[in-house]
Amino acid sequence: MINNCFTNEERIKAFDRIAECFYNKNFGQKSKSDLDLLMFDIYLKNLINQNKDKRGIIEFNKCSDYLISRELGITQQRVRNLKIKDNLVYPDEDLDWEKEWKVALTSLIENARIDNKKITLNIPDPNLYLEIQNFIEKNGAYIEKQLNSKILQMRIEYFIELMIALEPEEEKQKIIKKLKKQFKDSNKDEKRFDEKQIGKSLIETTENITDIVANIGGLVSPTGLLGTVLKLITP
Repeated sequence: MINNCFTNEERIKAFDRIAECFYNKNFGQKSKSDLDLLMFDIYLKNLINQNKDKRGIIEFNKCSDYLISRELGITQQRVRNLKIKDNLVYPDEDLDWEKEWKVALTSLIENARIDNKKITLNIPDPNLYLEIQNFIEKNGAYIEKQLNSKILQMRIEYFIELMIALEPEEEKQKIIKKLKKQFKDSNKDEKRFDEKQIGKSLIETTENITDIVANIGGLVSPTGLLGTVLKLITP
């Protein structure tokens, strides 16, 4: 089944990579784990190239840990570990993770669950999860650790802050201006509104999150990341 996924050219390139590990006065010097990772990389790169949409974005659900574990006969946890190590040792130079995770997040948000002022997302790929986590932590927010390593959960106010950070600068400033006014209208000192900690400021307004959303909904694209989140929040 796997053999049929490779073209003759891909087989030649794969053999050349394997041969480099043996026929360059280094026969038998590679460890089993190194060879396993190389074979996994050959397989994964091929699988990813076959499962991209018209925009060239990876369809992560078609490269899921479960499907790979079934095809290779290993556990899902080992697949996740191999994916992470592969991304470090054999990074795909043609893969722009910053662009990839932002586009992927748009489709993932559509299946998000919002409950008790928290948003919960299922992130199917460990490297995708790490990219999102890195962006969240770099912007001063945090995610709540779950037993299920595929689940990303955080307060909706902090998630809105992150989505605002991804908006074009002009739109972002319009949203901040609107939020500041709302902060002032709720009898809060406008100077206490922290543009660098919007999530915290939103929590301090003590207003219903749906009221906050209603005021900024008209300022963003309904098909963008923030627009998609706002539609989920608004009843």
